[in-house]
Amino acid sequence: MIAVRPPEYFPRLAYVALMMHVDRFVLADTFQYSRQSYQNRTRVRNPDGWQWVSIPLKGGQHGRPIHAVEIDPRTVWLKKHWRALEYNYRSSPYFEWYEPDLRPFFGRTWTHLAEATVASVELVCRLLGLDVPRVRASSLPGAPATTADVARAVGAGALLAPEDVVPIERLHVENVVAFRYEEPTYRQNFAGFEPGQSVLDVLFNYGPEALAVIEQGLPRLHPS
Repeated sequence: MIAVRPPEYFPRLAYVALMMHVDRFVLADTFQYSRQSYQNRTRVRNPDGWQWVSIPLKGGQHGRPIHAVEIDPRTVWLKKHWRALEYNYRSSPYFEWYEPDLRPFFGRTWTHLAEATVASVELVCRLLGLDVPRVRASSLPGAPATTADVARAVGAGALLAPEDVVPIERLHVENVVAFRYEEPTYRQNFAGFEPGQSVLDVLFNYGPEALAVIEQGLPRLHPS
């Protein structure tokens, strides 16, 4: 079974849970970039609730393939994002544990969105010890740009798809299984609970137990 999803910037728990339940995960960097998505931003917990950290893009990027979307080089977004993580998570139990692995990401120069977001997904998988095989759609024959074409390119027998992303019947893929994830309530670094945070939130608070926390929201799978 495979899943096909655009790469997210330090993805959410549901994204990671999806990867945990497939035999192969396709990072769909050939799909069109969409504003108001998680393709170039993520949520960080803070004392007031949460905040966005967003990768700034050059103008006119909407509708381009994600792998072709260019990052605006005039901003210091990497420093801002690292400061946000430091300020909000320095006092969490495992921030210093993961700091040496995370710092290099924010010290690099990224020119294209997919390069940065795919790298963030790969980094998260390494920190979690998640070894599901992953491939970029842009590296597949013909660089398929739809879910159905990707599924055919990898010879998928079945597809696991989030039911809240697009109606399952519109995916045009046989043997589709709907994916449901109910995010668990877990301990965060500030009072109260704010859902929808980056998986870094769980890593900084639970460390090696992060996957067990994510598994608490195990999806119920059923044929569409």
